[in-house]
Amino acid sequence: MLKKISLLLMLVLLLTVTGCEPTEKLTGNKGEVKDVTGQKDPITTVVKDPNPLTKEYVVYRVQKNGEEILIPEKVRYAPGKKTREEAALEALIHTDPVSKQLMNLFPPGTDVHSVKVSGDTATVDFNQNFASRGQGSYNERMMVNTVVCTLTEFPEIKKVKFLVDGKEIDTISGHMDLLDPLTRNPDVLKKPEKKKDEKK
Repeated sequence: MLKKISLLLMLVLLLTVTGCEPTEKLTGNKGEVKDVTGQKDPITTVVKDPNPLTKEYVVYRVQKNGEEILIPEKVRYAPGKKTREEAALEALIHTDPVSKQLMNLFPPGTDVHSVKVSGDTATVDFNQNFASRGQGSYNERMMVNTVVCTLTEFPEIKKVKFLVDGKEIDTISGHMDLLDPLTRNPDVLKKPEKKKDEKK
């Protein structure tokens, strides 16, 4: 009889101990289980990534010394829902040059409405700020060429067409003809330096 009682007590004790294990695994605290499955409106916690996904783009910058040679820079920029072409231009317009010897010629408030690629031509639609001020021949020529060179970094793009608020423009300040698509101008690109041991 005593053996039966002892076995019964041991069985009850065993069930009590094993019954606590799931509680510890779920909450880390003995005896505390929160049942949220019955809630009508469960709370959802959204953790925002402090470092949004960025991609690397090659953009072309203007030199402060007035030399008519563009310098490429690698820029990391978060494209969001923009296309890669739109993101590359936004990186060009809205980020500061890494080098202190370079500068940004775009008028304040300049933005890109869209970039549409058809065949080998990219059509860029800027807002009015892009052409809102009169510029000298140097500023106009170099600013336009930064756009063309940045977009033609993408191998399939060979030409760039300019629009402002969805309309064709013939020029910005009278120094460049923008009615026809422009190709990359090799004269504004820095020539690679020859190695010392390279034969002339």
